[in-house]
Amino acid sequence: RFAWECEVQLCGGAGDGFAARSLDLSVAGIGLALSREAVVGLAQRGSILCPGDHLVVVLPPTVATAMAELALDCRVKEVRRVALHSYVVGTWFERLDDDTRAVLEALVDEARRRRWN
Repeated sequence: RFAWECEVQLCGGAGDGFAARSLDLSVAGIGLALSREAVVGLAQRGSILCPGDHLVVVLPPTVATAMAELALDCRVKEVRRVALHSYVVGTWFERLDDDTRAVLEALVDEARRRRWN
């Protein structure tokens, strides 16, 4: 994973939307900084978001492609509380088609280059 910060939108099983910030990115998943409100609002099997819960992470068009936003189906891998109202959530991507994988590989390459500059 490489450090990669971007404002993203999240959607859960109930269709609720929340703003979040990405922290890192790989071709396998994305790390997110979430508020307590988002962790509670996106919960599917408990009172807060849990490993195995489903999310859709939406990257804005300026980041993903010049033409459209990119919606990524994800599963929660881990949820860590880092402050009273702040959480870090690790996810992995599900069902990536070839075009989406190519976009992610380009974003990871960009993040990798920034790391060494």
